[in-house]
Amino acid sequence: MNTNAAKLISVDWGTSNLRAYLVDANGGVIDKVQNDQGIRNSKADFASTLAALIEPWQADQPALNVILSGMIGSPSGWVEVPHLPCPATLADLAAQATAITHIGSNRAYIVPGLSGTNAVGVADIMRGEELQYFGAEHLRQAQNLPRPTLWCFPGTHNKWVRARMSIESFATSMVGEMFELIRQHSLLAVSLTETVPAPTTTEARSTTQSAAFAKGLAMASQSGGLLHHLFSVRTLQLSGEHHLSEGEDYLSGIMIGHDILAQLGSTPSHVGIVAAPQLAGKYAQALDLLGHSSFCIDAEQATTAGALLVDKRLATAGS
Repeated sequence: MNTNAAKLISVDWGTSNLRAYLVDANGGVIDKVQNDQGIRNSKADFASTLAALIEPWQADQPALNVILSGMIGSPSGWVEVPHLPCPATLADLAAQATAITHIGSNRAYIVPGLSGTNAVGVADIMRGEELQYFGAEHLRQAQNLPRPTLWCFPGTHNKWVRARMSIESFATSMVGEMFELIRQHSLLAVSLTETVPAPTTTEARSTTQSAAFAKGLAMASQSGGLLHHLFSVRTLQLSGEHHLSEGEDYLSGIMIGHDILAQLGSTPSHVGIVAAPQLAGKYAQALDLLGHSSFCIDAEQATTAGALLVDKRLATAGS
């Protein structure tokens, strides 16, 4: 591992997880480390937690900026960095990045989140996706991909972002969190447990899961609404129309389908998806089946590319 090629350290510090990336001048990841010490779980002070995580990168290298994004800048985090109002540019983000401390010889900065109003004019907020957006837009241009109508950041709290030169507006939908609550704590959980023999091959299992997911998407397109559709997870299993092993993918199809339909309706749109590959693939499949087009950018690459852009702005401001 050639740490001498490092340009910065990018840290994505969420509620549950802490991830750090050693990044080169081209945005490539030289090394990465992670643990479960998100702001909700960290047992030590934040400075010590971060120092311990990146300690292997400290020796024999020049001082690097550490660019932190995510919930670490929230009121429950290390230092509260207020949300910036939309519309917001990359320059705005870098100008309001808050220097908080030194970790060894490295200076640490927290990038602010954003505030705005959603599709119905209600206040909305984000932390982390703003950095990913600017990184993803940079990667989109580098790959010569067509500009999307809307950006989608699937996750615990999905973000749907309208942006061009700046982030203009966004809307949050609690898809991931509600999926986990239903999967673990609702009546429907008993219809999601796999107690029947699963397909014996990876190909057969993938086909079964894909079919169940598509069936859930089709249900989301019907009348009756989300709350009515959710109960079909239970009734279809009890009636024998699908197995317990299909329930989770069917539920996922229902919830992702409703999320997409609520944001895009039936008008064909082009969407940029920023997520880990497996989750991005689910949204890409759903968008295709619902009549839309899309492209995917890996969330880690978007995070490190965004951090590098902020770092360059900081260097310019300091020169």
